[in-house]
Amino acid sequence: MALFDALLQQRAITAPTTRRGDIELGLRGEEVFGKLGLDLGAVRSLRRRFAFACPDWTERRPHLGGALGAAVWAQLVERGWVVKQQGTRATVVTDEGKQQLQKRFDIQVNER
Repeated sequence: MALFDALLQQRAITAPTTRRGDIELGLRGEEVFGKLGLDLGAVRSLRRRFAFACPDWTERRPHLGGALGAAVWAQLVERGWVVKQQGTRATVVTDEGKQQLQKRFDIQVNER
């Protein structure tokens, strides 16, 4: 959810108008997602919904859903910034991930 907030603040995405509303690219979307290595044309061509606000049931705040959210997630995993804990839905942000999220998105990852 911190990444969702950062993408909004950096004007990479627009705010949804409803709880599960569609999200469009913001004024800096091409730039921000391009720096992550995403091919937005390829992401848009996928059959699933491009981007929407997906409510997180534990935090009661949205995260980025749809093809764009999945592409961002895949890129974070590929870069080694996050790893999925085997056998759970939990993820861990690596030390490199903490540094890069701070540098690129001004996100401070706190340990729980």
